[in-house]
Amino acid sequence: MKSKIVPKEAIPQLESDEVISHETNLPYPIVHYPSRFGSFFGFQETQDSPVYYCSCQKTGLEVYLMNDEFNRFSDIPKVLREQIGESFLKSIQYEENLCHVCNKVAPAFGFGKTINGTKFHAIYGLYINGVAYSYGISPFGRIRDASLIPSDIVPYLITTQYDDKRLDEQSVFDFMRYCEDSVRMRMGYFTIGKKWTTEIKLLDIVKKLYPEYTVIHQYPLDHLRADIFIEDLDLVIENQGEQHFKPIKVFGGEEALKKTKARDEEKAMLCEFYKLGIIYFTYQDDLTEKSVRERISSYMNGK
Repeated sequence: MKSKIVPKEAIPQLESDEVISHETNLPYPIVHYPSRFGSFFGFQETQDSPVYYCSCQKTGLEVYLMNDEFNRFSDIPKVLREQIGESFLKSIQYEENLCHVCNKVAPAFGFGKTINGTKFHAIYGLYINGVAYSYGISPFGRIRDASLIPSDIVPYLITTQYDDKRLDEQSVFDFMRYCEDSVRMRMGYFTIGKKWTTEIKLLDIVKKLYPEYTVIHQYPLDHLRADIFIEDLDLVIENQGEQHFKPIKVFGGEEALKKTKARDEEKAMLCEFYKLGIIYFTYQDDLTEKSVRERISSYMNGK
């Protein structure tokens, strides 16, 4: 059986920034590709319909626009740049499950081969770039929103000596591999695996313990995302690293800690609003099948 995710035949490399393709294996078959090294795709149902973006790319697109694109308007005051950006963001239309990743099919055009890249990256490198922005870091290692960086990868990120907002070369490589694993997991494809295994390990344990349940990684919760969601139990599982409890320089110190705590409180409020349970694992927990089962069983018994 041929894989729709990583087909045996080569995927042509995207060569220009004006590529529009008709792909019938997607809900909205008219696909507007980004530039050669871009990150975000547009989709149309028909030639006369509006261009939509897949909701899975919303956070990344907003981070990119507010930090990269609109900051280029350096001749006007920052407050005006922000006003223009906020107004533009409101005009963007999103729909669920439009993209190749959500539909688990290969795009007609890929990122292309790189020296140390995998075949998966050659196909989905554009989407991997988008995931990088959604995690608060540009594909070139520039930290845009430290509060979005996943806790699993933080211990392995080092900033350059001359700029504490930019990752060093090895950290960029590790971070982008982490982003690739995130896309692989969403598509149900095997991961590369490496050092940042806490959240992935927790996800694997939950899936192993409850194979009969629908377990979703990075579940959309309004404008936020839950680390893990067990749909059958209406249960959110959060994996909280050190940056949730104390200031860490790479995350932005005290100011970032305040934002992280506010985000955690908002997530808890959203769970309460939607009548979802929520349990937490922290960087101090020893993640084993026994400990995870006990924590989830305690929740189930208390319902």
